[in-house]
Amino acid sequence: MLDSLLTIPNGLTEAERELIIECYLNIAEQEDSYTNHFDIDLEGRPTLFVKHGFDVLPEASTQSFFYNLAQKDESAPRIPKVYDAFRQGGYSFFVMEKIELPTLSTCEISEDDTVKSVASAVKWLSAQLSLVPTSIFGRISSEPSCPRHEFFKDQEAPVCFAHADALTKYVNKAFSRCPGKPKRTVSFSDELAIYHSDICKDNFLHDIKTGETWIVDFQDIGVLPEPFQTYAFFNTGNRFAAAVGRHLGYQPSDNANLLTYASELLQIMGGGATLNLDRFGEPIEEMSSVVKNAGIRT
Repeated sequence: MLDSLLTIPNGLTEAERELIIECYLNIAEQEDSYTNHFDIDLEGRPTLFVKHGFDVLPEASTQSFFYNLAQKDESAPRIPKVYDAFRQGGYSFFVMEKIELPTLSTCEISEDDTVKSVASAVKWLSAQLSLVPTSIFGRISSEPSCPRHEFFKDQEAPVCFAHADALTKYVNKAFSRCPGKPKRTVSFSDELAIYHSDICKDNFLHDIKTGETWIVDFQDIGVLPEPFQTYAFFNTGNRFAAAVGRHLGYQPSDNANLLTYASELLQIMGGGATLNLDRFGEPIEEMSSVVKNAGIRT
């Protein structure tokens, strides 16, 4: 039942999908600057908002999951309806309803009310943990996808970690490469949390008339050990996120503070910063070792 909530709706016809691709190609030819979204009007439908890029399908799955939960919960923040998400002709598209409201960075409400609005939305997200399928670690998606979080190099994990123990091994491997003594280590328990690692005013819309807040970006939402949400609140230099965290009763923690040392190392590493570990946190055997163990002379 819960797994079915991750399924992305296929609400558009093939002809409508073709029109979206055609619109995208026309925009790409005409615009000098890159944008990852556009609006489109299809006959018989309200104005639709389309995101495109290699990473949009997992986000569509996450948004669809929370949208379905919100329909049954009057205390939930508002979430745009997902109509479709698809790959076609080498392109990936995520189609949702267009919400004509200002972001919290542009609407005229006080800073305190802005913090309270976002805190309420983030609190609701966090409270849905028991409804997330137990098989999920990282992105809340119907397909395996590497989690996005400020901790990782370029905000994206190098592999789809299988569980908290695998992530523990990865972080401790990063610590082992940090200069200086004493060597640091962490141990993540099985206590997981839904995290939002991109808490900024532009990712929320607000309706001044109704007081309703909309969550409109689900790219950086998933399930990881709790210190990763604390890190997102207090260890990214985002003052607004810190204010939201404090409003929710969070405080900086030793584990989250330790993560900054590992993150700083990952940011300057070359390549994808895999640390030569697989999704289970185990060393990836190099090809030379495989050849040697097979008794093949090179």
